[in-house]
Amino acid sequence: MATKRTSRKSVRSARAKPSERMLDAMSQVWLAGLGAMSKARQGAPLMLQELVAEGSRVQAQTRDDAEKMLGDLFGGMKSSLDAGMKQVRGQAGDALENLEQTFQTRVHRALTQLGVPSAEDVERLSHRVERLNATISKLSGNRKATRKPRSVAQRSASAAIAHSA
Repeated sequence: MATKRTSRKSVRSARAKPSERMLDAMSQVWLAGLGAMSKARQGAPLMLQELVAEGSRVQAQTRDDAEKMLGDLFGGMKSSLDAGMKQVRGQAGDALENLEQTFQTRVHRALTQLGVPSAEDVERLSHRVERLNATISKLSGNRKATRKPRSVAQRSASAAIAHSA
């Protein structure tokens, strides 16, 4: 019966300690880096041009995306701030209107308690006085028209009666 032969490497890696496996992996990474550096030296001018072109394309795309994102962000912030300012202005206007109404109510109440007539009271009285004056004028105009002129003798007699009383 034939036995399967195992290579020394696989036996050695199976028996290797974790620290040895780590060193082996680091060695492979080092060798891969050296190989990449060698390849880069061979095609460096062409590769450099390709990398610069790719970098320029990525930078332009990233800049456009960033500007668009910032524009959208600032537009959203501006509209949000405008809406907030509109709301604050409305609230301030309402508060001022309420304050004015409260002030007017309190002043009116204080003047009423002191007995000071309101503008409406004064206006009503003015109209009433005007109507009374008109009525008086009308009545005094009628009296003059219906009265007969008095003679000098009658005036003297009236004056004497008034004087003796």
